[in-house]
Amino acid sequence: MSSNLFQRLAVLAILAAGLAAQPAQAQNTAAGQNMLRIQNSLPKKTSDSLFAYTAEWRIDDGEIYRATGIAFLNAAKLDSHATAALISKKLLTAIKDGLIQLDPNWRGITVNQPQDQAELLISNRSGYSFTNIIVRDYSNQALGFEAGDKSFNAAGVQAAIDLVLAANVEYLDGFSSKKSQTASQGEIIISFDDQKPVHIQTDGKTTAELEQEIARQLAGSQLSNTSLFPMLINLDTRNNKPFDGSEIQLLNLNAKTIHIEVTDPSLGVLSKFKYADGNATAKLVEPKFIMIILALLGLGVSVYLWKRKAKKGG
Repeated sequence: MSSNLFQRLAVLAILAAGLAAQPAQAQNTAAGQNMLRIQNSLPKKTSDSLFAYTAEWRIDDGEIYRATGIAFLNAAKLDSHATAALISKKLLTAIKDGLIQLDPNWRGITVNQPQDQAELLISNRSGYSFTNIIVRDYSNQALGFEAGDKSFNAAGVQAAIDLVLAANVEYLDGFSSKKSQTASQGEIIISFDDQKPVHIQTDGKTTAELEQEIARQLAGSQLSNTSLFPMLINLDTRNNKPFDGSEIQLLNLNAKTIHIEVTDPSLGVLSKFKYADGNATAKLVEPKFIMIILALLGLGVSVYLWKRKAKKGG
């Protein structure tokens, strides 16, 4: 191997390693570019019931992180002076407890309770972008959602509503009676902006039947047998519930606000929001790939020096 040829190979290897180490070009996400306003109310269910919400975001150079806030609400334990704003404060504390488990450099969201009102405002920090948010409510609250200047549709923030049985997160083998496979009695009320609400009676229907009925009556909605985004699944289904096979997706909607209220204590509702992920392809090259390049370069150096030494010795 000639000196000139070796030098050229060395330069090419170093350049390749340097280029491989560069991340794909990522968008510079401004603070507050992504947001979700959650308006809550007082729970109506008179037993300990779950409210949990998970926000997931991407650092602009590719890494994804998430935080979950979990609270248990019980209408029977609230005093006569309790307000919806007090519930908001409890939900705010819950997400802060989830964020504190992350390194400060990974916390890509801010969550506030504007002017101590009955609402939470989740927004992105500079250099971070939302991927999705899911709100799980089994407490029979009336909930409202707004995404700032974005509309809820395929071009803005995609949304979906998944009705689930509360027994699927509350039932424990050996400690509870046999869980029901249908709703009990109540109502589901859904509206967009200032439009007339849709009222669905739940009495004795399965969640699949209820979703089919809602999709038929709700303009801009469609029934889907695939989830808007992959569900978080672990062994504890009290919080992370596997996808049950159908949900109502709002991809043809053109609304700024969504309001959902479930009054049936046997039902819960999962509200899902998917954000445009402009940095989905921004990834860092695996370190092991860079190490392979450097190892090959080192091998080339060793072979060259050995041959040079052998030539001088001969």
